[in-house]
Amino acid sequence: MFTKAIKKISILILTITFSTTLYAQEKDLNTYELDSLHRRYYGQHSEEAFAVHHKVLKQSIKTKYEEKIAATYKALMWLHGANKNANLDSVLYYADLFETKIATYNKPKDTVMLKELELPNYYLNKGQLLANAFGLPEQGLESYFKVHPLIPEGDIKLTFAYYTSISEIYYQKSQFDKALEVLTPLLKDTTNIGAFTKVRLLQNIAGNYVQKEMPEKSFPIHKEILKLAKKENDIKEIWWTKNRLANDYFRLGDAHKAIDSALAVREFCIKNDLHQLLFNNTINLSTYYHAIGDIKNAITYRKNALEYSTGLETRKDVYDRLALYYTENKQYLHATEIYKKKSSLVDSIRSNEKKAVTNYIESNVKLLNEKQKNQQMLFDVQLLEEKNKKQRLYLYNISTALISIILLLGSILIFRKYRKGEKVIEILKTNEKKLLEEKITLRENELEASAIAVSQRLETLNTIKDELNLIKHPKIPKLEEAKSKINDLIRSASDMSIITKRIESEYPTMANKLMDKYPNLSDTQIRYCLLTKLNLSIKETASILNVTPDTVKVARSRLKKKLNIPPEMSFKLFLDQLAKE
Repeated sequence: MFTKAIKKISILILTITFSTTLYAQEKDLNTYELDSLHRRYYGQHSEEAFAVHHKVLKQSIKTKYEEKIAATYKALMWLHGANKNANLDSVLYYADLFETKIATYNKPKDTVMLKELELPNYYLNKGQLLANAFGLPEQGLESYFKVHPLIPEGDIKLTFAYYTSISEIYYQKSQFDKALEVLTPLLKDTTNIGAFTKVRLLQNIAGNYVQKEMPEKSFPIHKEILKLAKKENDIKEIWWTKNRLANDYFRLGDAHKAIDSALAVREFCIKNDLHQLLFNNTINLSTYYHAIGDIKNAITYRKNALEYSTGLETRKDVYDRLALYYTENKQYLHATEIYKKKSSLVDSIRSNEKKAVTNYIESNVKLLNEKQKNQQMLFDVQLLEEKNKKQRLYLYNISTALISIILLLGSILIFRKYRKGEKVIEILKTNEKKLLEEKITLRENELEASAIAVSQRLETLNTIKDELNLIKHPKIPKLEEAKSKINDLIRSASDMSIITKRIESEYPTMANKLMDKYPNLSDTQIRYCLLTKLNLSIKETASILNVTPDTVKVARSRLKKKLNIPPEMSFKLFLDQLAKE
């Protein structure tokens, strides 16, 4: 009996809770509530955050809350890129929605809204996701390039973030000297930046020195980071830095001190469930034990690292070392098994990389096609407005003529009604004769007007049919504007900005070398050089630049003379040698 009562009460409570939830879900939210929800869940990656952001987006679209629509697109882009199940398609989808939305804003009118959307931070976040989460450094660099023009004057924190992000691209490309060249000047003025930004700057500098195997440089920087982390009581950063210092000890030749330090870090990680740090720590311990000849512990910790590995690339590196250690320990069957797993993993990585690049290109092509369609639709609307304007003018002229005829006929009828006598009758007869003559004249005029109208309409239709190209002297200014817009549309199909950025991302120093060594080169000549560097044929170059092949031949010939290239050396070989300097 008591159990049944408990069940009934439980069912009642669940029913009330479910009904309350439904009511809360169906209830429309006001602007303040939408802002509050967005701020509360922004940057989170949970399923609850996902549901809330979609609810905010739905309500914002319903209430036409433009700012929150764009802000939610930005939040969803970050959510899909930063969580453990990162999805490139979703990131690009919401990024395109956000960028298309802000492109419709009027800069002078919507300055406050654009400022609140924090566009520089958006492009930084997008670049970090593409470069770090999906292994697309070139596409990440393309997003970073859009940050610099948007940085407010005097914003040191954002300037540091921009240059730090650029350096990370160089780091991924193993261009550590270039990364240090970007980062080192920033150390001159760190008084106006916060501890977080300073720590990130120091981490990047130290990381490049680690890769260059210069522990004497990285060690004092890690010591400074540890000091800052302790001052801010940043527990996670404290132990990450201690782990890096253990690696510095190892690089400086003290493997036993490195092991003692790393074991202390490992003990803390296990107690506090820091899996990401635990993976790095375990990998390092394996390396340290291998260095002192303890192959058994080296294998044990390397195998243990597989349990904490979350990325395909890191797992591949673990397999590489583990197979090597098994071989050294003469466990050849184990080594063979590990090599097979590594081979399968590499195939998977290459497949994912190919898919990621393909999806990125397809998404951008789709966005470009949509923009071209919108421009074409805008042009068609303007053309239709011009046609309607002409038709309204024709109707106005015809209506005026008809009203004039009606007024004239009415006057004649009134005149005939009030005239009496034979004189009146005679006059009326005379007027009737004149009226007949005028009717004939009017009919002739009507036919002439109709013929002119038909001729003008045919002329207009033929003009529109020839898509404005046959109009040599347009009388209506807007037609010239429309013609200009269609020319802009044609020119936009051969826009070099994307190609140039791609080339720059592949050869980031090529243009600078050409400009430094040959300052008299024009932008167009540098563009010819970059396309030749890509090994494009004369025909391909002509197609891209929308010129004839002969023009390309002449331009290349003049460039060879201007650059003093020997006759026996090819233009391509000269550029290849210049790139290696």
